[in-house]
This record gives sequence, structure tokens and C-alpha cells, in this order.
Amino acid sequence: MKTINKFFGYAVVAGSVVLAGCSDDFLQKNSLTAVSSETFWQSETDALNGLAACYDALQNIDLYNASPWHNGIFYWDCMTDNGGHFNWSGWMEGYEITNGIHSSSSWCVGDLWSASYEAIKRCNTLIGNMDRCGLDEATTKVYQAEAQVIRALMYTNLTMTFNDVPYLTEVQSLTDAEAPKMSREEIVPLVVADLKSAAAALPTDATRGHVTKGAALAALGRIALYNEMWSEAIDAYTQIINLGKYSLFSDYSTLFTEENEGCDEVIFAVRYEGPGASEGATFTAHWNTPLEAVNGTIDFADAFYYTDGTPCKDDKIFNDGFDLWNLNTARYDNRDPRLYTTLFTPGHSNWNGKTGLYGGAAASYSTIYVNKYYNSYDTSNSWDSGQDFYVFRYAEVLLGLAEAYIEADQNLFGAIELINQVRDRVGMPHVEDVEKTTSQSALRDIVRHERRVELGFEGLRLFDLYRWHLLKDAVDRINNEASKYELWYEYRNYRGECEYEWPLPQSEIDCNSQLVQNPLWQ
Repeated sequence: MKTINKFFGYAVVAGSVVLAGCSDDFLQKNSLTAVSSETFWQSETDALNGLAACYDALQNIDLYNASPWHNGIFYWDCMTDNGGHFNWSGWMEGYEITNGIHSSSSWCVGDLWSASYEAIKRCNTLIGNMDRCGLDEATTKVYQAEAQVIRALMYTNLTMTFNDVPYLTEVQSLTDAEAPKMSREEIVPLVVADLKSAAAALPTDATRGHVTKGAALAALGRIALYNEMWSEAIDAYTQIINLGKYSLFSDYSTLFTEENEGCDEVIFAVRYEGPGASEGATFTAHWNTPLEAVNGTIDFADAFYYTDGTPCKDDKIFNDGFDLWNLNTARYDNRDPRLYTTLFTPGHSNWNGKTGLYGGAAASYSTIYVNKYYNSYDTSNSWDSGQDFYVFRYAEVLLGLAEAYIEADQNLFGAIELINQVRDRVGMPHVEDVEKTTSQSALRDIVRHERRVELGFEGLRLFDLYRWHLLKDAVDRINNEASKYELWYEYRNYRGECEYEWPLPQSEIDCNSQLVQNPLWQ
């Protein structure tokens, strides 16, 4: 595979390297003065630079960063019922998957593969060479464990999209550059074992930006939940709670800001420094309107219930016929407070000091924009932001444990209490006060709904729809929304089971004789 075959050399960086400000300068592949892999791994500085390269890989614009032309994970909710690129469409890399017209040659397919395997390659290189750096055994194991968790995160994403993929855990040479696929059923237990080993080696506390025991356990809980390994998920999430280190931040409305990115709710984040530090984020880049290339759906806005816990019954989004400049703002009154943090709804959220309705450089056809992570008071630096991207936070742990309890049909009252904890933060009513149920089936719907409104536009909705096998239902609801309100959305196709499994990039198949296309795409 061409993305894995590239020679991975390092150039020495003078001075210390902090993970929040790691640079690509030492990743030059063609420099005649670059230090080779054979001579690089000689000191603690080399080890730290190598580890920084692993973290740096997460900042790729097709992973935990993004831009208006690259489909980073923050944008993945636009491939679901939560959002879309309604006013930009073909300009956005993920629109082909959104509209069900993607193929093995689609950019978003190849870019995710390339970015993921670049991160895996860097992790494998560090893990395989740490013993040469002369560090003590404990420090060596911690560095290797950090890389193991990053690698595991990549395999979680790859198996949730491509399903069966090459599973690489060692540095490749030219003689073994080609690798066949391994089944997802084989890969997942290996990743779980890797994460358990990493969690045992990692400290509970570390310099911000480093992977910790809590992050390893959060990664373990997520991949276990995604693969219906309920007991593994329960154990991992319970261990995180028992660490006593994490808690829900008191104010959801300011959680996704630079000011609070170091709070106790954030278990692991991809760090950014900006502006002017050459390490800024672009996943919230915009011009006039808030995140004008990233739009929310009315369906998602209506998933946020009224403050009494009842669903919205107001179907009127225009005050007088079809008029995008005369919107029914009252329908968004008195909603779950998370709505106003997650989405920019007409007449409510702050848009650079005003509560605008519709319009701007690229007006959203859905009338709704994304507000999460958006900084209305610093619009000029959105292309070089210091805002971290949260990969794991404590609310996901609570809801993940609740879901695992429900699916395992055990401790259902414990599951209700976990959901109530998340609701308490925003003053929403308890399960027993509104839904009044303890049945497994009803609680399954409740926790799925809670995940949607709590974790919206954090890159998790697509995988939830995949694993719950609800993608067709989501596609149908958004197509119906466009028809019902006469909105200018592009039609979303659903071509069957192939929508749950991405095709392998054709460019990778062309240069790897052992790589075979997924059966649903042959």
C-alpha cells in the first residue's frame, strides 16, 4: 500500500518538543540531510520527537482536524441525519457519502485511509524502536502505550468504515510492504488486548495532551460498545468512573471553548495552539455565518425536546408560506439547553454579537447552522484556532455504560441513573419523571436519543447509525424533511447494505496485489 510503503524518516528538531506544538518539520521524507531510521533512535529526545509525530498525525485534516474541503471527523455528522453541506454540497469532500454516490475512487474514502495508516505507521515505528533509545523500562512502556492507544483509535475508525482492513503492528520493509486484509472479527479482539495492555502501563495523570489510563479505557469502552462486547464495555467504563478523576463540567454552554478545554470532563483531546503558532485548528473555519459550510438539520434540532421533556409538535418553520427570511423562531423556544450550544437555530444562538435568522456568505438551506465549537467573538482566527478537538469526554463514558447495561439487560436502574446524570447537567427531567419506563426496549430508544443530543457534532453519530443499522431510516427522514418543507437539499440515495461498509480505495488495490475489494463493492 502506497500510504504505508513510504519511507518514514526523521530530522532532528532542536530543543524540546511539546505535544501541543509538534511540527511536521522532522517528518521530511526526501531531505538529503534527514537522519535515517537506523540512526535516529538514540536518545530520549529522539523518543519524544517520535512520540510527537504520533500525536501530530491526529491533527490531519482528514482525522481530528478538518477544513471546508476536507472531511475531518468533526464533519462526519454531515453524513448523517444530524447535518449536511446543503449550501456547499459538491465543494465538500464528504458529500458523496452523504448522498450515497461514493465509490472506491472518492477522495473522502482514500483520504481517510491514507491519514489513518500514516498515523499507524508512525505508531508502529515508535513502538518498534523505543528499546534503542536507552530509556528506563517504565518510561519506554509508557511511550509505547501512548502509541498503542493512538493506533487502536485508528483501527476503531477503520473497522467501522471499511470493516476488513490490513492489520499492521510492526514496521514494514520493502520486502513485506504488501499486506492482505484481516477480518474485523479478528482485528477487534487484538485491539482490545492492546488497549488493556496500554491501560495497565499508562499513568492516571499526565501532561495535558498525552494519552492517559483514562483515555486508553475510553478507547477500549468505545470499540467494545461498537462491537457489542457488552461486558468489556461495562468493565472499561466502570474502571474510568472508579478512577475518580473525571466529572461532568457544570456548564454545557461553555464546555466547547478554549477556556474550558482543560476541564475534568475532557479525557483526551487533540491539542491545537493558535493563532500564530503554526499549530492552529481549522475544523471550525468559516467566513461570515457560523460554520456556514456545515449545516444542521431540522430533524436534529427537533431531537432536542422542550424543557419539560416532551417532543416538539410545531411543524411550522416559516411564518407565512415558503420564506427563508421569515422564519418561525418561536418553535425553538424553551428547548433542551444543549440545542443552543450545538446548533445555531433561528433567533436564538449568538452570531458575532447578534441573533441572526438566515443569510450570510453562504446561507444554510436548512435555516440551521452548527454552533458547537464555534467562537462568535473571534471569527477572524477561525482558520488558525487554538480550540482542541475532544476525542473522549466523560459524558460519553456515562452514556456508553448506560447503553451497555441496557443491551446486556442488566442493572437497568443503574442505566437510568447514568442517563439522569447527563440530563441533570442541563436541567432536563429524569427518565422516571417523563418516559416512566424501565423496559429494555424503551430504554434502548432513550439512551440512543440521549447520545444524539449530548454528543452531536463530535464525530460519533455516523458510527452509531452504522452499528444500530439505522442509516436507511436516517436517510429517509432527511429526504422527507426536504420534501415536506420544500428545502433545496440534494437527494440522498440509499443503495442497500453497501452503505454500511466503505469500499477500499482503488488506488490502494492497484498497488497491493494482496488487497481485495470488499465483496459488497466488487
